[in-house]
Order: sequence, then structure tokens, then C-alpha cells
Amino acid sequence: MARVALDEFLAMPGVDERRLELVDGVVHEFLGFTWRAGRVVGRIGAKLDHVGLAAVRCRAVIPPVAGSPGHSLIADVAFYRENPPAADEWMTRPPDVAVEVLSIGQSRIELRRKVDIYLHFGAGSVWVVDPERELIDVYEHGARRTLSGDHVVESAHAPGFRATVAELLAP
Repeated sequence: MARVALDEFLAMPGVDERRLELVDGVVHEFLGFTWRAGRVVGRIGAKLDHVGLAAVRCRAVIPPVAGSPGHSLIADVAFYRENPPAADEWMTRPPDVAVEVLSIGQSRIELRRKVDIYLHFGAGSVWVVDPERELIDVYEHGARRTLSGDHVVESAHAPGFRATVAELLAP
């Protein structure tokens, strides 16, 4: 499989229209959400927007550093407590919280690689949401917490955000 450099990837026609991502030099295409996963993304984004500034499906451009080839991910939800990117910009600095929702054709292994990339980029917290299994993994402070049911999702990186997993994943 041919590897693509970050600058080559960003210059490709249709990068945003086709919802392409670059992970470790390999181009991946986002296949879409189920209806439920789409609603979960909207719900989490709306709740985070009450305590800061959140956006859904926004591109992060992560430059190459120390042997890393550079990446371009599309966060399902990106949250900044303050000073988000300008309206016409991609994310070039880490969000306070990045949220990834398991979607069609995506494996948990692929999502775990994205978690590592976001954390290395400097995201304070990364949440991986699995609507089918009704779980949310919260990665922060070098640890992972797996939450379900009435467990409360909260983070120092999103002060004021507090919701149960059941509330966020309600059908």
C-alpha cells in the first residue's frame, strides 16, 4: 500500500467532500453513521456546546513530528473550552476533548490508533463511544475508564459537562 505525505493528502481533490482521513500515511474514507450513531454525535456535540465551543465532523491537521508522518483526522466532535479555530480553518492545535463514535466498517483497533494520535497531538481527553455496546471509553491522564449505564461522563477538560452514558446513548 502506497503511503501519502500530509501535504500531498491535503492537496488531493475531494478530501473534504469524500470525508477522507490520513492515518500513518494511509488514506481512509469515512463510510457514514447509522441513524443512532449520528444522533449520539449530535447529542454529545450539543451538550458540550453548553460548556464551551463544540463542532461535529471537523478536520484536524496534525503536522509530522519526531518520526510521525503527520495525520489528518476528522473528529466526530471536537471541543474547545475557548479559542476554537476560526470558522474557515481546520484544527491545527489540539482540542480539549476529541470524541470518536464507532461507525460503519470501523474497528476498535482503528479507533484506538486514532486515540493515540489525538493524545500525542495534545488533546486533553479522548472519548470513544460504542453505541451498539452502550459504552464510552474516556482516555485521559494516561488511563482509560470504561463507562456504561448510569456512570457519569465528565472531564476536567470540559468543566461543567456532566451526563450519564444512558442519557448520551438514549435511542
